[in-house]
Amino acid sequence: MNVVGPAGAAESLKKLRLAYAGWEVGTAVAYIGVDSGLFKKHGLEIEELPIRDTLSAGVQSLIGVDLLIGFGNPLALLQPLANGSDITVIGSHVSFDQYGMGVGTAISALKDLKGKKVGVSALGARSDLIARVMLRRAGLDPSKDVEMVAAGLAPARALALSKNLVQGVPLNQEVAGEAQKLGIKIIEMKPVPVVTDLLMTTRSFIKKDEVTVRRFMQGYAAAIQYFVSKREESLSILRKYFPGNQAVSVDAMYDAFSAQLRPLPELNGEALQALVDVGAAVDQRTKNLKPADITEPRFFDELKNSQFLKDLYTEKVSL
Repeated sequence: MNVVGPAGAAESLKKLRLAYAGWEVGTAVAYIGVDSGLFKKHGLEIEELPIRDTLSAGVQSLIGVDLLIGFGNPLALLQPLANGSDITVIGSHVSFDQYGMGVGTAISALKDLKGKKVGVSALGARSDLIARVMLRRAGLDPSKDVEMVAAGLAPARALALSKNLVQGVPLNQEVAGEAQKLGIKIIEMKPVPVVTDLLMTTRSFIKKDEVTVRRFMQGYAAAIQYFVSKREESLSILRKYFPGNQAVSVDAMYDAFSAQLRPLPELNGEALQALVDVGAAVDQRTKNLKPADITEPRFFDELKNSQFLKDLYTEKVSL
């Protein structure tokens, strides 16, 4: 199917009710898309609906909107799906975090954690999602082969490890370095993807108006390109949403977001599998869900190798 270009989209604006849950990279990109006029250029009239339901990612708010950008407790997405909801994920943002796995002295490789306890800050938390990616890379099923336990923040996890209360703990690069100085063994890992934002809609909305979804993905991709290539213009837009005395933090936020952006909001298999693993461990009703059950990749796939995307990046941008 051909991707509709801006010229065709501009013939008649389509309305899209867009909700944001929390403040992360996806929200920032969407603000850029709205304020720069890029969504309008791609044929969309956006009605913005900020919501505060960050814990559940605002999934219930999809009852009253067309598309939602947010992420919170993974179960807020998985439980409705297990109960027959038609929510689907059309894109996601991930950050690639440098973590190591602190392990007991008897552990020589991650696969040796089978049957052991792995300590994370809390079930469903960032450290939990990261640990599950690590374990799957080692050929383990984190829902069956290890016991995931809540052991608190990184210092508390390291202490639990030193007392052999747990045999593995995920630690970020900085904490892992300090832990090594104290004699804790660290198994180093390549960067681990973890979900920061999901772009969610419903299959019924896609069926009713896939042209609007396609236009949104184009406008969103254009907003990403604008974000990474026009720093000062993007900062000017973002600062409108923050008090003047937070200008420094807005700069730091922009730099952090820009560093993790890819040309498109990809559907990262490892990061999404970690969400599913959390669900399976906490709620038996979600144990049969797979990443493919929660995603609709065709809009991303259409754009991935499209002339539209190539035209966006005719000027080389560091991504």
